[in-house]
Amino acid sequence: MRTTAAAIAAFLVCGACGSSKPPEGPKPDDRIKALEAELTQTKDDLAKANAAADELRKTEAELKAKADEANALQAKLAEAVGQNGEVTTADGAVKLELVDQILFPTGEAELTPSGKDVLSKVGAALKEIGDKQIWVQGHTDDQPILPRKLKPPEPPPAAASKTAKGKTAKPDPKAKPDPKAKPDPKAKPDAKPDTNDAVLAFVTNWELSAARALTVVHYLQDDAKIEPTRLAAVAFGQYRPVSKTKSKNRRIEIVLYPRAKLTPK
Repeated sequence: MRTTAAAIAAFLVCGACGSSKPPEGPKPDDRIKALEAELTQTKDDLAKANAAADELRKTEAELKAKADEANALQAKLAEAVGQNGEVTTADGAVKLELVDQILFPTGEAELTPSGKDVLSKVGAALKEIGDKQIWVQGHTDDQPILPRKLKPPEPPPAAASKTAKGKTAKPDPKAKPDPKAKPDPKAKPDAKPDTNDAVLAFVTNWELSAARALTVVHYLQDDAKIEPTRLAAVAFGQYRPVSKTKSKNRRIEIVLYPRAKLTPK
């Protein structure tokens, strides 16, 4: 009896075990598809990273080429200027700074012989650089322009008369003109005296800086034979000082920018 009961209990336990199913996991096909999708995404990310790296290398190469070009240009201009100016590079532009003492007499806009010599060398270097726009900028100090006094006109020499012995008599400065004397038709009219006692070559520093910039532009076009479409004259007067020292503010700056392509409409 006990044996039968034990057998029945064992059968019931085995039946209970057989009725419970183990949990189902992901199917093999779904797992393979997930892995393939992950692999595809990884390849896309890697391709984008490689493309970005190539673009970065390209940009670095272009920047290096531009830097090398700017350094070569700066060295060429510095050689042309010598001790008469300074060449710097900033914000993609090359700036050549010339002190006014080299180029112009004080308060004037006519080039000195040494100024022409410097601009001749600078112009030869600029002519070889065809892809740059050339802006000539005039600067002055803040010293007001004062009128220059003119010398009073000299009186015309009085006509000398001959004496009976044929000698030329000196004109009497106290003698009064004869009202009955007829004018000589062959005599040239006396120059009219200038009633102005002062003259202004330039009204303000605006005009002086503009005239100097234009003088340099004309020299670069006419003598250095630089294409005029590359040139521009700009006047800043006294309003862009670079130093507390007045002499350093009196200057001509030649600034080189990338040349813009103009297409007539």
